Order: sequence, then structure tokens, then C-alpha cells
Amino acid sequence: MKAGEIIKCPHCGEKTVVKLEKILSGWQVTGEKFVCAFCAAELVQEEEEQKSSSSSAARDKLAAFLGGDNVKKVAIDPGEGFRKGCRNCANLLEHPFKLLCALTQLEVDPMHECPAFIDREKKQKSEKKNI
Repeated sequence: MKAGEIIKCPHCGEKTVVKLEKILSGWQVTGEKFVCAFCAAELVQEEEEQKSSSSSAARDKLAAFLGGDNVKKVAIDPGEGFRKGCRNCANLLEHPFKLLCALTQLEVDPMHECPAFIDREKKQKSEKKNI
């Protein structure tokens, strides 16, 4: 149970919001308790334990239905052509209002694929090696 959670109060029977109330001893906070926002009755933590056990049972059923640990993980490899868009090209000039190609001096779409593509990361790595 946590503050702000919506539950049905076991005391008043209304749908309510859980409120966290501080227990004070003078001006010192000695503890906290969960109370119903409508009737101010203290809510016990036992409901949370029952809910967590039922949710773990539901997770176990779902894992059994989906195959559990026996599921093969699929590796997705987009291939070499995946990064060949203008957004990853070394010739892309980024301006706040438009994207330009340094070769053609034209406005480009970042998803456009060009035959004159030069990978930005590879070019930066080769430039760092030359320094």
C-alpha cells in the first residue's frame, strides 16, 4: 500500500484514496500510518501482503503461459545499410531551422539515403587517430 493509491475501504466500504498520516509525539514524528481519506480509519498492511502474493501467482501463471525461461532471445541486426541516412552522414550541416548537405548545398531530409554517404562516426575515429 502506498499514499495516493485508490482502494475500497474495509471500514466504510467506499472507494477511497490512501492517505499517509504522520504520528506525532509533541513536535516529533514518531511514525506513519495509512488511513482512509473519507472515514480516517487506519488501514492495515495485511492487504498488501495478500495482494503481493496474488500478484506473484499471476506473474507465475503468465510466465508459464509465455514459456518462462525457455524463450529464445532474438538478436536483431539491422545490417550495414541501416545507418546510411543523412542524419548519420559526415556531410550533414545542422542549422537550427534546416538541415543542409555540404556536398550539394541543398536542404535534406534526415532519413534520406544518399550514394555519397560518409559515416560520421568512422570519419571522427579516423581523424582522432591522425591527431
